[in-house]
Amino acid sequence: MKTQKTFCRICEAQCGLIVNTDNEKIISIEPNPDHVGSKGYTCMKGLKMGDFAHNPDRLTSPLKKIDGEFQAISWSQALSEIGEKLKAIHSEHGGEAIAAYMGNPISFSFWPTTAMTLFLKAFGANKLFTPGTQDCANKFAGGERLFGSANDQVFPDIEHTQLLIAIGSNPVISKMSFISMPHPMKKLQAIEQRGGKVYWVNPRKTESAKRLGEHIAIRPDTDIFFALGFLNELIRCGGVDQQRVANYMNGYDTLADVAQTWTADRVAQVTRIPADTLRRMVQDYIAADGAAMYFSTGVNQGRFGLLVYWIQEAINAISGNLDKRGGVLAGKGVVPRIDLPTETLTSRINDIPYVNSTIPAGIMAEEILTPGKGKVRAMFNMSGNPLLTCSGSDRLSQAFDDLELFVCLDIVRNETAAHADYILPGLHSLERADIPFYFFTMMGLMPTRSFSYTDAVIAPPGSCRDEGLILRQICNAAGVHLAGSRWLQWASNAGVWLKKIPFIGQLATMEKLFLGLLLRSAKLGGISNMRKHPDGLLLEPNQPGDYLGQRVMTPSGKIELAPADLVTRAEQTLESTFAQELANSDALKLIQKRERFSHNSWAHNVDAFVKGERNTNYLYINETDAKACGLVDGDRALARVGEHSIEVPVKVDNDMMPGTIAIPHGWGHQQASGLSIASKTDGANINRLMPSGPDSIEPASGMSHMNGVIAHISAMSN
Repeated sequence: MKTQKTFCRICEAQCGLIVNTDNEKIISIEPNPDHVGSKGYTCMKGLKMGDFAHNPDRLTSPLKKIDGEFQAISWSQALSEIGEKLKAIHSEHGGEAIAAYMGNPISFSFWPTTAMTLFLKAFGANKLFTPGTQDCANKFAGGERLFGSANDQVFPDIEHTQLLIAIGSNPVISKMSFISMPHPMKKLQAIEQRGGKVYWVNPRKTESAKRLGEHIAIRPDTDIFFALGFLNELIRCGGVDQQRVANYMNGYDTLADVAQTWTADRVAQVTRIPADTLRRMVQDYIAADGAAMYFSTGVNQGRFGLLVYWIQEAINAISGNLDKRGGVLAGKGVVPRIDLPTETLTSRINDIPYVNSTIPAGIMAEEILTPGKGKVRAMFNMSGNPLLTCSGSDRLSQAFDDLELFVCLDIVRNETAAHADYILPGLHSLERADIPFYFFTMMGLMPTRSFSYTDAVIAPPGSCRDEGLILRQICNAAGVHLAGSRWLQWASNAGVWLKKIPFIGQLATMEKLFLGLLLRSAKLGGISNMRKHPDGLLLEPNQPGDYLGQRVMTPSGKIELAPADLVTRAEQTLESTFAQELANSDALKLIQKRERFSHNSWAHNVDAFVKGERNTNYLYINETDAKACGLVDGDRALARVGEHSIEVPVKVDNDMMPGTIAIPHGWGHQQASGLSIASKTDGANINRLMPSGPDSIEPASGMSHMNGVIAHISAMSN
């Protein structure tokens, strides 16, 4: 039996693992107690990665759809045919007609995601869709405006803070977004142990709120009013560090004007957080020697995720908590970051802006189906299942069938891949060499600065290939150069020949050459040196006081507290939204919910995660609301938004705030003929209910509206 240390790549925590294998089969996976970041912690999904790598539905050879059925073909045939079709589309319609979608969990691996951007560049294409506009693009758009770069993001200094206000976050289930923090609850418990406090602001009393801290119930999708009420009260109570503002920030007076009318008493009408409770939270925030406001996916997916980001980080900044020990810090990437000037891009659909070089997934169907110049005709989907994870599933299904060429790179045939012309078998994360993904390697979003390298743990089955190699070979077949560079294409071709030479071939693969170059640029000595640190390598710790006045990327070099477009949007929309909230105060609002045994749409094809009651998702509803809807625990309910509806079983749950219902996302696999386990589950796809199209996404961030949607619930008739 062989034992190898590696790290998990299914979420931002990236915990250390010990994998035991025999004859290229995973026998067991254990937490690594010596890993510098996770120190013996990992979740059950990390421990079950072998079930994904050795899944009975694992693809091992290229597939082509012939007369509506998938048939195995050779790599040479697949690459030749895909290259020929892609070349014709590119020749006639240009790069605007070519697009890609990258899903999770491959987004947490560094090399494949880089390879996809190089692939698109080869064709002069720029339409890259990702899950970012389903969960976090508002933060990138906010970083551009406040800090001068989408890649400049701050995170709470959890290990030293005296007060954390966490909004829309549930780390017991989902860990923490935009921060690498294995075993987050242990570190959050330490806040209370040293005399600090944690507030959880959420429409349901989450698993995290039951462990520690104080739960503050908030009406879904009213977070912007909570944030403005907090800002108003902070200013009223003298909680602004005026000297720090003068030295390092612009736009304070305008910011204060925006908050002026949103008093604690007024916002309480829609947030349902009592004014005295909000005032107490502000007093605690001011009194703490190091405080942080932090929000996550629950906020991002509302109508005003970008505005909330703006107000929250403005609060952290003007209170003196930005760049302060115990407040929020701006980390440093491991690899030196080069911020090159980027072209401002907009979609041909309503001139919707790109965010962090990606296009909103909420308009993917429109980009494919809308006739005219720039219509997407060829799509490459890498490790994604947008048919379940994006809103507007029915329209997306129609759009995928409209494509002239649809290629999926994946390890199984999921619902989206069922629409493909070709499916090319890629790698499981344990089958590739890797380093931590972009958030940490380039952006430094880690409280404990460290770095890891891993070789592949097992060989891939059948003829599965590295995604980067696949994309490079498609470029060859289409007669273009990877990233538009003859040199890069030549070097990658040379790597294929060198791979045939014993020993040298182990070092000359394109991905290892690339990773080795990055490691050397980070002054980490390359792959050979990193192999000496299988538990990870601790780096120089984050230092408060090294960001303001030194690393802010705005043209002024100061934090911009009042971005003009956000101020305008606040002035033009919030009063009418406030009135709508009052008018709809009796309506039920639907939120999404994460689950311990699930992970987006891809964890349901493993028996251990869908046993017994876990074989479906549920409608979670407060007892009072259930009674009003004529429902009892165990009933089946019809959830409807507009003309779309789904049927789900009911769980009466008094952890839900009255007026709030929740349905976990990622379900609805009944038509997934390529997923033998998931297709037998009973769950329903909540994203069929979510608004879709250009009018449904948040301006400037491109975020889809997936939380706080007004829904109608009724009992199913027998």
